Amino acid sequence: MRKIYDLAIIGTGSVGAAAGYYASQAGLNVLELDAHVPPHDSGSHHGQTRLIRHAYGEGHQYVPLVLAAQQLWDELGTQSHQSIFHQTGILSVAQPTSAFLTELEASAREFQIPLESLTNTEIHQRYPNWNFAAEYRGLFEPTGGYLESETAITAYLDLARKNDVQQEFNQPVHQLRQLANGDLAITTPQQTYQAHQVAVTTGTWVKELLPDLPIQSVRKVFNWFKTTDERLTEAAGFPGFTVELTNGDTYYGFPGIEGTIKIGRHNGGQPIDHPDERTPFGSYEQDYHEIDPLLDHHLTGTAGLDHGGACSYDLTLDQDFIIDYLPDNRNVQIVTGLSGHGFKFASVLGQIIANRAAEKSTNFDLTPFQLNRF
Repeated sequence: MRKIYDLAIIGTGSVGAAAGYYASQAGLNVLELDAHVPPHDSGSHHGQTRLIRHAYGEGHQYVPLVLAAQQLWDELGTQSHQSIFHQTGILSVAQPTSAFLTELEASAREFQIPLESLTNTEIHQRYPNWNFAAEYRGLFEPTGGYLESETAITAYLDLARKNDVQQEFNQPVHQLRQLANGDLAITTPQQTYQAHQVAVTTGTWVKELLPDLPIQSVRKVFNWFKTTDERLTEAAGFPGFTVELTNGDTYYGFPGIEGTIKIGRHNGGQPIDHPDERTPFGSYEQDYHEIDPLLDHHLTGTAGLDHGGACSYDLTLDQDFIIDYLPDNRNVQIVTGLSGHGFKFASVLGQIIANRAAEKSTNFDLTPFQLNRF
């Protein structure tokens, strides 16, 4: 007789890995499926690190989620005995009129999150490698920092395995079909599985399974630069950062470790519709020059490109998440459209999936993330 799972998770990267663990903690019989062996470099979770901010420039609706996510990341570090979160602080720099900074301050006030305002001169005094003209100011959040992304996913998968979660990797899902009794049949090249409920957390390639979702995938790159100045390092107190230039280009980065500093550009990229289009770093000449405006005019202490990587964003039209059920089928949850700022939420999004599958309360207002807004 075919085994019937309480919950099958399709896509076991960041959110899926968390969902599998928390669902097993809730006592559910769980199946985890992925087209590759996670953590891997075919989605959006690789590249070592991801920033986590609590005051949130993308909207106050995210703050309760990210505060809960932080607590779960801390618990994961304790449970796994791994270094997951590094509290380096986050420096956000933009024009004083920036909508992003305005929302950061508003969310910090509403949720009593520590946030310090800095002039361009004060930024340079504290972090001499930063150089900004008077049209810029900064906000420093001391409680922010970064997460070790692949370490976190590995920790979730290991803990799930110890809870007897069935993990079937290197099995891309080709079809999701509802059966007459309401259960779901999930077909891979190897076999067909059956589950009472399904969570689709496939990230970039969600439209291969659910083609009607309002998602555009975008190829993105990030870079590691050699460092010549110890003041850029985590050990010296250099923080994670986001910088919005006067032309609207936005950069993010991390304190330097092991002789390099990682920096990426948040906007831009190449729209893609197929995995073959997500080509490696260096496939476009601009890959080598995306960070030039930041390094040429604002940040000193680097000594040329060390290496780069490519990943992808799954963008919604408004760049806000989709956290919902499939229309007309509450046995299928979807978490997608994380739009390049979702990893920090993976822990709590996974817990939300697990709680919904176990018919437990989620305690969050998720109406801003419903699919029917489009």
